[in-house]
Amino acid sequence: MKPRLIDIARRADVSEATVSRVLNARPGVNEATRSAVLEAARALGRELPAAVAVREALVGVLVPDVENPVFAQWAERIEAELFQRGAAMLLAVRPRSLEREREILERFARVGAQGIIVVSGHHAQETADVSHYRELSALGMPLALVNGVRADIDAAFVSTDDARAVAVAVAHLRELGHVRLGLAMGDERTWPVREKVHAFERLAHRGAAPPVAYTDFTYAGGYQAAVELVGRGCTAILCGSDVMAAGALEGVRGLGLEVPRDVSVVGYDDSQWAAMTSPPLTSVRQRVPQMARAVVRAVLEGGEGSRRPRRTEAVMAPELIVRGSTAAAPALDVFPAPTRAGAADTMVG
Repeated sequence: MKPRLIDIARRADVSEATVSRVLNARPGVNEATRSAVLEAARALGRELPAAVAVREALVGVLVPDVENPVFAQWAERIEAELFQRGAAMLLAVRPRSLEREREILERFARVGAQGIIVVSGHHAQETADVSHYRELSALGMPLALVNGVRADIDAAFVSTDDARAVAVAVAHLRELGHVRLGLAMGDERTWPVREKVHAFERLAHRGAAPPVAYTDFTYAGGYQAAVELVGRGCTAILCGSDVMAAGALEGVRGLGLEVPRDVSVVGYDDSQWAAMTSPPLTSVRQRVPQMARAVVRAVLEGGEGSRRPRRTEAVMAPELIVRGSTAAAPALDVFPAPTRAGAADTMVG
């Protein structure tokens, strides 16, 4: 007689629902539990389909693109962590629209992904529809979401401490004598940008809004932001990405000024090439290896025991890497008169 689900569940010390998920190759079961269920089923004489018996754990990973070095690093580190745990990665990129993102996540589920990791997805948008995340979570799919927190999603959230990132960069620039600091950011609707801007605003003097340039996280965006912020009298610029910072370096040069003699520039991410720019880029390093380990652990170890995965949040401290793009603040007469106007209301201290 074929062993019943309840017999397998008792032997493996799990619920019948968990046994059903394992035998039907459904998501929401970590590898240790899956192995225990399969071992119990074999011991009781249950014949297993080959696809279930040898099935490798698959995890869907979605990143915005692989042209930005930090997202390529995310994909590389997640794959390395999965490989060490005997799992494989399904990678998708460029979810330019909410509909595209929804389709990608649904495809991950259809092909048997046992967990999903999303780096800087639409969950980071303050007002985006996240019903597709909630639907997957309700089905028992473990979700790990990077750099963006939403109260209406049950998932493991892993983020860089953006407030600390701004604080350490500002402290470094203060020590160098800069008082006119500017912030170059991308889409202001996203969670990481809001966190950085709020932290920057908390450092502002005299109730005046500090100078923030909103462009996008590209080389051209950094160039445009640098031109705007230097025009507003800033002697130091904190950028939201290294790609932006590379553009800012060129933007400063385009104004006939030099980095760091006239303007200091700080990046964010500490990409692999940050030390090879001219001058080498001071940058706030995200701890991508540690964060990748955390999200992989979350999706492979979570899921069973509940139809809704447990919500967790982890925030990791960044590290400031000081290189040649920051130096002592210049004398005030470096800038022509128009850029000095209004200096008092652009001070950060």
